[in-house]
Amino acid sequence: MTSTEGTPLRVLIVHVWFWPHVGGGDQHVEMLGRELVKLGHEVTVWCADVPEHDSKQFQRGGINVVRLSPSRILAGVDPVVSLDGLSMGEFDIVHLHDTLPVLIRKSLKMARSAGVPVVTTYHNDYIKHGLIANSVKSIRWSMQGRKTLHSSEARIVLTDYFEKLLRSKGVKGHIDVIPNGFSAIDEEAERPTALVNLGDRKLLTFIGRLSEQKGLDVLMDAWDLLVENSDPGFDLAIAGKGELDDWLTERIENSDQNQAIHRLGLVSEGEKRWLLENSTGIVIPSRFEGLPTVMLEAMYANAPVIMADVNDLGRLVTEPEAGFSVEAGNSVELANTMTRLISTSQEKLDNLGTAGHKAAKSYMWPVITKDVLGVYRRVLEESN
Repeated sequence: MTSTEGTPLRVLIVHVWFWPHVGGGDQHVEMLGRELVKLGHEVTVWCADVPEHDSKQFQRGGINVVRLSPSRILAGVDPVVSLDGLSMGEFDIVHLHDTLPVLIRKSLKMARSAGVPVVTTYHNDYIKHGLIANSVKSIRWSMQGRKTLHSSEARIVLTDYFEKLLRSKGVKGHIDVIPNGFSAIDEEAERPTALVNLGDRKLLTFIGRLSEQKGLDVLMDAWDLLVENSDPGFDLAIAGKGELDDWLTERIENSDQNQAIHRLGLVSEGEKRWLLENSTGIVIPSRFEGLPTVMLEAMYANAPVIMADVNDLGRLVTEPEAGFSVEAGNSVELANTMTRLISTSQEKLDNLGTAGHKAAKSYMWPVITKDVLGVYRRVLEESN
């Protein structure tokens, strides 16, 4: 198949996790795939069947999904899958979304053997704790991660920070910087049913996976500092599910002013839209991130953002004057900044929201997908 402008492409996207698994990378892959389908391209996703789903092959949003059952899961995060019975012959280009997992490495090897060009997106630098974990991470990167990128015809990162990081890790060749995207929420805004007794109090909201990565403990430490001597003057909503579900239940029970904390669980898109549009601000205290979708969604919804300055993400909020940046892991600074946001005048809040909305427009998926498609076209032209 030729790669002239406008020619439909057959794209294989490979990512370990996909729906019904919930995560930022999953959403990135699905939204990119859906936009490519809208543009007339044929998209297939290979992923691990974790969590197990009844159907192993189906369509979702026009995307052909192939879920591969793992024989085991290494370290709880890397499903060992087989590609027996699958072929690269029906695809024009392969887009890998990671560098280390078994599925990624096997797909890369198959693509190289079939002569199908490969694009790899590097999403994030995952933090590990302890000497052994970091040693294993370093060894895997030296033996696998860098090899995946060097074996790809094109490399994509989400921000300038990650380009610099990969250079420091010895990655050679051209690197395209194409950010994560987002789509405006189409569903009508709907107040979460679990949000009760709010009255006319201001609301700060956390939306994300309940995990250490997302800094949930930092948020709760900040809350405890704020309520130590008095009412903080606002309520806190926490939306999401994750491995810290039970921990959060106990933490809220033991917190002062816990009647002002609203545990919402996993919210619908309509409920998320209501939170974005009606919260005084969105708090993102993450320890590490690629480029969080909720930050872009919040900015687009005119919601001021408090963003942990991890991987240089704080700058994406402060430069357009769409909110405030705090040091990652610093609960004292987060508490002070939450108070600062709540105390901000309505005129200033409106200005922060307007600036965020304007800045977010360049991150919408139709814009981002055209940039990714440009990389595909370039790679195909160079391989001919």
